[in-house]
Amino acid sequence: MHQKHKGRHSGWRRLIALLIGAVAVFGTGVSPASASVPGTSVLGASTAALRDFDAVTTANERNVWKHMALIGSQYVIFNDRGIIEGPASIQAKWPFLPEQFTHDVDSAGIAFSGPGFRWRHTWTKGNQAIVFEDSGIVTGPITISSPYDGLSDYNVPGSYLAYHMAVRGENYVFFQGYDYQAPSRPLSYFSFLPERFKRDLDDVSLEIEGSTAKYSFYQGNERIIFDQNGRVFELANLDAKWPFLNYWRSTV
Repeated sequence: MHQKHKGRHSGWRRLIALLIGAVAVFGTGVSPASASVPGTSVLGASTAALRDFDAVTTANERNVWKHMALIGSQYVIFNDRGIIEGPASIQAKWPFLPEQFTHDVDSAGIAFSGPGFRWRHTWTKGNQAIVFEDSGIVTGPITISSPYDGLSDYNVPGSYLAYHMAVRGENYVFFQGYDYQAPSRPLSYFSFLPERFKRDLDDVSLEIEGSTAKYSFYQGNERIIFDQNGRVFELANLDAKWPFLNYWRSTV
C-alpha cells in the first residue's frame, strides 16, 4: 500500500478501493512521522473558554479547502484566511430541517451532488441521519445503526456518488451512499498517529487532492492532517490556526 502507483488507472482503482474500505487501509509497519511536524504546540490556559465544535467538516473546491463548523444552533463557513459566511442560525439558513437538526448536531459531512460544486450535506444526531442541499431535504431523517462521533463525506474524481468515513469511540468505517454502517475497524490501524488521535475523536474529514487522500482528525482544540502513506502535514491548535473563530467559539 505504500509503493508509488505505476499507472493512472491502476492508481485510481487502488485509491478508490482504499477509500471505500475494500482493503485494509493501514498496516502496522508505518514509521512515525511526528518528529518534524509543523505547528505542534501544547494547549494553554487561553483555550479554556473556547468551545469545541459540535461538528466540523471540509469541502475541497478546485483544490481550495472550505470548512463548515457547527456549535449549538449556529454555523460558520470559512477557509484558512477568514470567514465566508456566518456565524448565523442553522434554522434560518435551512428552515426545512426537522427541529432536532437545528442545534447540537453530532456530525456533519459535505459532498458535491453535481456540476458547480453544489454542496450536499449529511448530518447525524444520535441514531438519526439526514441528507439535504440548500434547496431542501434529499432523504431522511432515517434511523442508523450507530451514533457517530465524526463523519466525512467526499467524492472520488469523476463521481458524484457520496462516499463516507465515520468514527465512533476507538473505531472507524468506510461506506457508500446511504448504507450507514457502525464503525468496527480499530483506529489503531493508523499506527503512526499520536495516541490521543486513536480514540474518542471529535470529528474527521477526508478530502482528495490529486491522487492523494488527506485525512483531518480533530481532538479537542487540535487538528492533525495526514495522508494514506502516513505522512503528517500539520498538527495545529485551532485557536492559532483559525483565530478569526475564537470570538465566536468563546461566546456562542
